[in-house]
Amino acid sequence: MTVTSIRLASCAGALSIAVAAHADFRAALADYNAGRYLAAHEQFQRLAELGDCSSQFNLGAMALKGQGGPKDSGSGVGWLRAAAANGCQPLLGEKLLALEARLDATERRAAEEIVARYGHEALRAQGIVEPDFSCRTDSPATLLDSPAPEYPHSAGGVRRPALVITVLTIGADGLARDPEILLALPGEGFAASAVEAWLNSRFAPATRAGAPVESRLPAKLVFGVEGSQGLAGIEAVARARKRADAGDADAAYTTGLAATLDASLGISSARAGQLLLSAARDGDAEAQYWVGRELRATAACHPQANGAVWLRHAADGGSAAAQLILAVDLLAGAPSAAQLASARSLLEQASGADSFYVRKHVAALLAASPLDAVRDPATALRVALELAAGEIQTDPQMFETLAAAYAASGDFGSAIAKQRMALRKAEALAWDTRLMKQRLGEYRAGRAWRGALLPLPSSGAPGAQ
Repeated sequence: MTVTSIRLASCAGALSIAVAAHADFRAALADYNAGRYLAAHEQFQRLAELGDCSSQFNLGAMALKGQGGPKDSGSGVGWLRAAAANGCQPLLGEKLLALEARLDATERRAAEEIVARYGHEALRAQGIVEPDFSCRTDSPATLLDSPAPEYPHSAGGVRRPALVITVLTIGADGLARDPEILLALPGEGFAASAVEAWLNSRFAPATRAGAPVESRLPAKLVFGVEGSQGLAGIEAVARARKRADAGDADAAYTTGLAATLDASLGISSARAGQLLLSAARDGDAEAQYWVGRELRATAACHPQANGAVWLRHAADGGSAAAQLILAVDLLAGAPSAAQLASARSLLEQASGADSFYVRKHVAALLAASPLDAVRDPATALRVALELAAGEIQTDPQMFETLAAAYAASGDFGSAIAKQRMALRKAEALAWDTRLMKQRLGEYRAGRAWRGALLPLPSSGAPGAQ
């Protein structure tokens, strides 16, 4: 790690601003060098929350000099102590001891507060550093039987290799629901074929204390790869691996995600996790969502590490799935006016996503939420109709969401027709359709449905290949 020549006269000995390689840090450093200290401070703060010791070091140096805020020796030393604990001790040498010796009692308390929030042990407890995705009280769901996926007609007759990685809800009945596509290479047509195959599959459900429970399960489907090539035979995956080796965060996410489910890349599970965590730290919003979602799924075993920080960063970075989760969190219980406004803003952002899973849940919330301030029938119907015009036509929940949106808009004839279609598809998959029939009864009576149409999966067992 190198340092610039910027000196802080208030330090005991010279402290320099730290320089790191990734893009978000370089942007913060550019603001600093241009004298935009408030903007630099804000960006360093965001990175410091994720355990970036260089950013923590720089916050300490800025606090000691009064850049981006008033001079604050206590906070400055606190940030430097956190930086040292998180890997930047070589930048400090013996200077920290001298700085600490100058603090009065009030300043020492301020330093301790920073360390208590951002020191290594505090961040480890939150799952920011060294996250633990295990939950040994649960046994994950496992695949029992799955039909061979149909090669999509949209591929134009050329059997291109392709990869689709999905997360599924596996019910206590062993049936798959609510597919979420995390990765599709290439995207055209293959996601729809993967969803159809998984919805028609059978699983042994996850268990907790010997009893079957609902869980989320990651799963992959590979198309058109011959012999022993494995994922290395998919050109997009091979290219991503090369870019990941060069430090590209988006490629590190793709490579790490693929390697968590397939050993043919020759990447260990530990290395795959490192790639995903590195991509998340470097600002890749989808990687941040992945880390946050995995932590949330295992929060029953370590509740303090619930993924909230990662999900907030992912949402701020544009992850629609993270925006959806945070909106649902805000709407739990009896939300305040401010929480309702924040949730609506997040749902508005998420409604424009290209994610089938996210848009389906957003439309369901806007159509059927019991909260008047959340419902937006016009937007719900627009999003649901966009979904229905897409390539995925085998998910009963999509048609049920469209039915709820029609009912919320007062078009009960269309609501009944779409709910019947949802029922037919659900019955063909052997789903329990009692609630779906109740909703159909409401529409026949000219009443819209109010309630949790598509509840998000609860925290529980992590899925496994």
